Amino acid sequence: MKKILFIIPYIPYPLDSGGNQAFFNMVNYIRNRMSVSILLCSKSEEHDKNIVALKKLWANVDFFVYKWPKKKSVHIEVRNPLYYNVLKRVKASVERKMRRQIVNMGVDMESGLDPVRENSALLRSVFEPLESGYAQYICQVIKQGYDIIQVEFYELISVGYLLPENVQTIFVHHELRYVRNANEMSLFEEMTDEDRMLFSVAKDYERAALLKYKHVIALTEVDRQLLIDFLGRKERIYASPAVVQMSDTSIEEFTPAITHRLTFVGSGDHYPNLDAITWFCKEVAPYLHKQGFSFDFRVAGRWDCSHIVRLSSVCPEIKFVGYVEDLSDFLKGSIALVPIRIGSGLRMKILDAVSLGIPFVTTSKGVEGISFNDNEECLKADTAMDFADAIIRLANDSNMQCRLVLQAKRKLEDLYDWKKMLEQRIAIYSHILNF
Repeated sequence: MKKILFIIPYIPYPLDSGGNQAFFNMVNYIRNRMSVSILLCSKSEEHDKNIVALKKLWANVDFFVYKWPKKKSVHIEVRNPLYYNVLKRVKASVERKMRRQIVNMGVDMESGLDPVRENSALLRSVFEPLESGYAQYICQVIKQGYDIIQVEFYELISVGYLLPENVQTIFVHHELRYVRNANEMSLFEEMTDEDRMLFSVAKDYERAALLKYKHVIALTEVDRQLLIDFLGRKERIYASPAVVQMSDTSIEEFTPAITHRLTFVGSGDHYPNLDAITWFCKEVAPYLHKQGFSFDFRVAGRWDCSHIVRLSSVCPEIKFVGYVEDLSDFLKGSIALVPIRIGSGLRMKILDAVSLGIPFVTTSKGVEGISFNDNEECLKADTAMDFADAIIRLANDSNMQCRLVLQAKRKLEDLYDWKKMLEQRIAIYSHILNF
């Protein structure tokens, strides 16, 4: 068997994010056709547990795990420990009260920046050195003789500078960073000359880093075409979508969304998700309230407590349920929302909704890269008012829900047959090995 090494920055388990699902489904298929190794980085006991669980599922996969060095704790000496602890509690209480007072201003109380700028990936898009021990560990592992070395996600794009010339190297670009940066900058309260400079520097770095890999895989044909223009070549750039296995939902099994239950799947540590939910709570929900539309909004995924408190105070209907074991049960009888305004790539949340027979409302950006049309497979809206109107229209029309679900599923089965997509990836690897 040909040997392939995957290097990724995240632990791809549990399957609580689109990236994890995409990677898991692909490797789960490939591991029986190639000799698979995975290089992971563990930064916590939770990571260790998830890796152990993954090893049990993939007994025929070789794992290389780098243990991230623990930060040295700094001992702080105080004059009066009891009084110091009281002051800490008072400080936390005051800050919470201050946040509640400015929650509708859209401005961060400490930095004074607008929320999109505050969380923008722009400053994290230029080169940052890898942790020294991690870089050395990668260099050790890649010497073990692989036919293909595949690196995924922008956080590790610089690994291409470490890889040997005598191996076929691949970078899987889940989300084109310069596209995301452009999306975020368009939402800044004010764009500066420094922003434009940083955008250009980051774009140049992204291009240079991608050119260190012999091959690049995008998740959609839209992104592949963008990469062709970006890198100035057609050769060795492929489109290979993320994979979701279709369920067998039929028209008889379809459960209409009659209780005005809305759902969203995605974690808050991915900023496009945080921006989507913030936009819904602050901009879309008020229109729903004005129309007298009562609703229950459930969000699945990992979310920081500070975001939960802030968003719940703006939109009382929102409930954060954490990781859900059964996505089908969570989504059943709901309208899925995809209010995404930032990013590129393929939205696993849409593939999951279609696979499970769930009607959905999305922005144009959310459905980018998938050939779904407004009022044919979904409802599409890009302003807060239009998005709210689309939700109300879909919630009040069970026949439309059923029609959109069946048409979306039919198109997805035609365009994104999961078995064909997996074979397509194998075909890409075969082509690369004969390159």
